[in-house]
Amino acid sequence: MSENQQNSSQKGRQDNFQFHVSPDLDYVYRDVFNVYVGAGDVVIEFGNLHRAMPGHATINNRIVMSVASAYNLHQTLQQALQAAQMQLQKNLQAKKQ
Repeated sequence: MSENQQNSSQKGRQDNFQFHVSPDLDYVYRDVFNVYVGAGDVVIEFGNLHRAMPGHATINNRIVMSVASAYNLHQTLQQALQAAQMQLQKNLQAKKQ
């Protein structure tokens, strides 16, 4: 994501954001999640399955956001996944030709 890219979850607003990404930013893999929705916020927990203990997982991260931000996240993620799926289908069709 470029530093000058507008936050896609804020498309309806006129604000532009500059994103600054720390060079030591860690990328982590998470394979399980829980979602809790309250009256004013949404909590998303991310974790990993235990390889040695089937049926067990550990929560490693917890993110809290407003309901409005959660809707924006949902919409943005859905659009990104649809675009990725369309690109994959185009690539598969191109390989068949």
